[in-house]
Amino acid sequence: MTGQHTNSTREGGPAQPAAGQPRRELAGGGFCVSFLDRIAASRGLSTAAIIIVALFCFLPGLTSIDPVDRDEARFAQASRQMLETGDFVDIRFQDQTRYKKPIGIYWLQVAAAEIVGDGAASPIWVYRLPSLLGALAAALLTWWTALALASRRAALLAGLVMAASLLLVVEAHLAKTDAVLLATVLLAHGALARIWLADGDRPYLGLAALFWTAIGLGILVKGPIILLVTGLTVAILMAAGGRRGLARRLAAWRGLAWAAALVAPWFVAITMASGGSFVAESVGGDMLAKVFSVRESHGAPPGTYALLLFISFWPGAAYLALGAPFIRDNGRRPAILFSLAWALPTWIVFELIATKLPHYVLPTYPALAILAATSIDEGAVRVRGWLGHVVGFNIVAVPLGFSIGVPILFYLFEGRLPATAVGVFLCAVIAATLAWWLLAVKGRAATSVVTSLAAATLLYIGMFGIAFPDMTSIRVASRLVEAGRAAVSCSEPEFAVAGLGEPSLVFAAGTRTPLTGGDGAADFLAVGGCRVAFVELRALQTFQSRAEDLGISVEKKGAVSGYNIGRPRPVTLELYVNRDAAP
Repeated sequence: MTGQHTNSTREGGPAQPAAGQPRRELAGGGFCVSFLDRIAASRGLSTAAIIIVALFCFLPGLTSIDPVDRDEARFAQASRQMLETGDFVDIRFQDQTRYKKPIGIYWLQVAAAEIVGDGAASPIWVYRLPSLLGALAAALLTWWTALALASRRAALLAGLVMAASLLLVVEAHLAKTDAVLLATVLLAHGALARIWLADGDRPYLGLAALFWTAIGLGILVKGPIILLVTGLTVAILMAAGGRRGLARRLAAWRGLAWAAALVAPWFVAITMASGGSFVAESVGGDMLAKVFSVRESHGAPPGTYALLLFISFWPGAAYLALGAPFIRDNGRRPAILFSLAWALPTWIVFELIATKLPHYVLPTYPALAILAATSIDEGAVRVRGWLGHVVGFNIVAVPLGFSIGVPILFYLFEGRLPATAVGVFLCAVIAATLAWWLLAVKGRAATSVVTSLAAATLLYIGMFGIAFPDMTSIRVASRLVEAGRAAVSCSEPEFAVAGLGEPSLVFAAGTRTPLTGGDGAADFLAVGGCRVAFVELRALQTFQSRAEDLGISVEKKGAVSGYNIGRPRPVTLELYVNRDAAP
């Protein structure tokens, strides 16, 4: 029955077979399984193993890749402006309010810049540190949550699979909310799992405090999303029956009051500072608008996330899909019931909303990792029939696709091949092929998943650590600033950008950098002083006409060509100074 979970399994004891079902020997017995068991038996070794794998996946490219996501540059720039102005309540990008998300991630980025970096002058990687730590915490908390539900070995596998999942690795590289939000969701679910499995109807105040603190922190990071995910999980667990008094054990009323107390001070402050516009913009203009209409050209039909899963949850997706029959037949087991209650309702909600971005379903991925790991641990991940072979080959298909696609993209942008990255990609494909062979031919699922982790680390090193940092054509903003500083003799030039309104340009060039048109760039130079205007070719005629009208003599100081990935297209910007005012 639901929740009748023995003490041996509650904190990672040996997984018990369902009634009447003898436990099958784990596929892939031998050295690898013995090694996993040796690590899983120790909390210290398990923690170390997950951290090592996670850092191998998360660190490549963290400090060497320029801002590549529009939202990343906006988040980092807004945090930088808090440091510049000393206003840690209001959220702004230049002179515009930025009320789409609450304050939590900005405070964390500000703290990172103050503690680790150079304050407002910190480079982008410093603003990424909260995401790195959030992703690392997510991998560890996946293990901690699974310890309450399954065997120690399954918990270790779940943490490792989560650490290597492609979507989490991407989010660890971006100065955004999603990795940190995931950590809060996991903290809440880890506490919830233990409360759900507990005996009696008395409140479990320690775990309940952890649960509601995670709820409050999650709201501060990304608004009510955490309420959606955890609320649906609690509702399904209560509807499934077998465990009464869950709300009482969660100390629901006291917990809600505590979560509200965590959120209220800033919420009151921003409501007063914004005149109430924060709620209108964040809830009405951002969240609800995405539910009912396609925003920012990110629409897709229902089922999109299910198809993307085989890329975004790689390498765990194949093991999850191959374990589906076991998951279906054992839905009353605590690990499976809890994970399904966590993942399915939230997944369905996001499949149905109009606007879709890959990271929306990230809060469900730890549950999928626990399902995949439990299936592997029970010896239930096996390749059967042609469909099973197709699904299993996903282990190879993803690194093979990136190993072909990234060098082609690199060649198109740079006119050359990334030789070192190609070599690392080849090693990743070989490791992935070995993982597939171990699963499909030898039936060693545990050994296969460990080998797939090696393939994942190699793939991420090749992509994030070698290929992308060497792709200079996409580094338009930083190259423009470097060229602009070289074009004048003064130490602190001011910049303006005409015809290209990317947030990364503001982060690279400075808060006061106007993103304007050709007329505005000419007006900017007419003021005189140490100034450089970057003019995109489409704005050039307007710029020159306005300069003539103003009677200023402009001088071209070079050009920078590249590829704007914010709105995919090639761009060329020419650098101009006021000849009469140039230092």
